[in-house]
Amino acid sequence: MIELFGCHLSTSWILIYTSLILLATSIIKKWLDKRSHFARLNIPGPKPLPIIGNFNLIVKHGLAYNDLMMIQKYGKTLGYFQGSTAVVETTDLNLLKSVLIKDFGVFTNRRRIEALMFEPYDHFLSLIQDEEWKRIRAVLSTSFTSGKLKSMSKLMMECSNQLNNHLKKVADQDATFNGRDYFEGLTLDVICSCCFGFSVDSINEPNNEIIKHLKNLFLDSMTKDPRFMLIILFPKLATFLQKKNMLELIPKSSITFLKTRTFTIMQRRKDKSEYRDDFIQSMVEHEKNVENNTINEQNSSDDEDAKWNHKDARYLKKRLTTAEIFSQAAMFLIAGMETTATTLNLIAYNLAKHQDIQQRLIDEVDRVLKNHNEEINYETVKEMNYMRMVIDETLRMFPAAVRLDRVAGEDFEYEGMKIEKGQMVVVPLWALHHDPNLYPEPEKFDPERFNEKNKQKRDANAYLPFGNGPRNCLGMRFAILEIKLALANIMANFRFETCDKTPGKIEIDSTGFARPKIPVILKIKNRF
Repeated sequence: MIELFGCHLSTSWILIYTSLILLATSIIKKWLDKRSHFARLNIPGPKPLPIIGNFNLIVKHGLAYNDLMMIQKYGKTLGYFQGSTAVVETTDLNLLKSVLIKDFGVFTNRRRIEALMFEPYDHFLSLIQDEEWKRIRAVLSTSFTSGKLKSMSKLMMECSNQLNNHLKKVADQDATFNGRDYFEGLTLDVICSCCFGFSVDSINEPNNEIIKHLKNLFLDSMTKDPRFMLIILFPKLATFLQKKNMLELIPKSSITFLKTRTFTIMQRRKDKSEYRDDFIQSMVEHEKNVENNTINEQNSSDDEDAKWNHKDARYLKKRLTTAEIFSQAAMFLIAGMETTATTLNLIAYNLAKHQDIQQRLIDEVDRVLKNHNEEINYETVKEMNYMRMVIDETLRMFPAAVRLDRVAGEDFEYEGMKIEKGQMVVVPLWALHHDPNLYPEPEKFDPERFNEKNKQKRDANAYLPFGNGPRNCLGMRFAILEIKLALANIMANFRFETCDKTPGKIEIDSTGFARPKIPVILKIKNRF
C-alpha cells in the first residue's frame, strides 16, 4: 500500500490512475495539435472536437448538406477532421484541375481503408494504388471499348425488357410503384448478366440464393452502419479487429459462394463449353491473347476509352488472376447497382414533375426509333441527345456519390496553402454541383444547362459525377448506356406521373449517396 494525499492506495490503483492520466494527456495533446493543424497550413475550417474531430457535423447534417454548408461558410477550400483523419475539401476549379489532371502524378491514389483490405475489396480498382492500379486499369479498359459495350448492350436490353414487363403490370392495374425497388431490380439484373455471367430476374425472384449472397457484399453508409463508423473514426482499431476476425463486415459464406461460382463460369468459358458477350468473357479472351502474344498495344483501347497514359500500355501484356477478376466483378456490383438505380429513380421523378420535359424526351425517342424500325440498341440511343441532357442534369442535381477523394503522394502547395504528403483531398460533388455561381437556381431541374452551347461556357471540372482525369470512373460509359437503353425502352411505352404519395421535393439522407430520405412513389401510364 502507498499513501498518497492522505489516502492509502494499492500499487494496482496507482498504475490505473497513472494510465488514465497519460491517456487523457495524450487525447488532449492530439486534440490541441488538431486544432492548430490546418492553421499551420494556412487552410481555414472548423475547430475539431476531441476524438471525433468534426464528424458530429456530418452525422447532424449528412455528408452532402454538411459539405455545402462548410463551403459556404469557410470558402472554396477548407480543412476539417473526419475522426482522426485530416481532410482538405475543395471546389476551387483550378485546384481541382491540378488534383485530378495537371498534377495527377502527385494525386494518383484514392484513400485506402486498411480495414477493408480483405477479399474481394482488396483488389478493387477504386482502392488499389500505384503500379497495381495501372496494371488492373489497363487490362479492365479492354472490357469497356465501344465494341465490347455494343455487345453487352444486347444483354442490357434483355434486362430492360424484363423491367418493362413488370412496369406493364403496374400500369395495367393503374397502381403506384416505388421506383427504387424496380430500378434496383434492373441494375442488379444487368450487373449479374454483364459482369458475373448469368441471368436473373431479381424482381420476380427476390429470394434467389445468388441474389441474397450478392446483396451481402454491400456495406451501408458511415452514418448508419456502426461497423463503418468504427472504420472511419478508429481505422487502426477496426483494422486490428478485422485481422483478428473480430469484425466481420461481409459473411465469408457469401464470398466463398460467389467466388466459387465465378471460377466455375470462367472455367466453362476457357473450355469453350459456354460463351457470352460479357465482362468475364472479355477477361478470358484477354488472357488467351496474352498467352498467344497477340496483344496490340496501339489498338487494344480506342481513343474514346483510353483515359490512362499510353506509356502504361505495357500493362496490357499482363493478365488478371481469377481472384482479381472476381474482385472487379464485385466492385462493379457495389459501385454500379445502387448508384445507377438511384439515378434512374430520380430521372423518373424529375420527368413526372416536369411533364413538358418528359414530352420533349418522348418526342425525341419516338422520332429516333421511327428512323430505325422502332429498334432500341447501342446505335439508336447514341442519337438521343436530349436524353443525355436529362441524364446529365439529374446527375448534377443528384450526383450518385456525393464526393470523391484523392491522396497527396508528396507535399503540394497552392496559393499559399500547403497540402501535406498523405493528406486526403475531398471533392464535395454535391456542393460543387449546387454552386449558384456555376449553376444559377441550382435547385431547378433544367436540362438546357447541358446543351452544347452552355456546356462550352463552363469549366470541365464544374461537373464531375464520374470524376475526371486518368482515374475517372471506368464504368461511366457502361452506366450511361444502361440508363439510356432502359429510359428509351420505358419512354417508348409509358410515361411517368405523380400521385398523392410523390414527394414535393427530394431531400437525400445522411449517407454518401444521393438516396432520397423518403420513397419516391410514382404512377406509370401506358402510352398506347
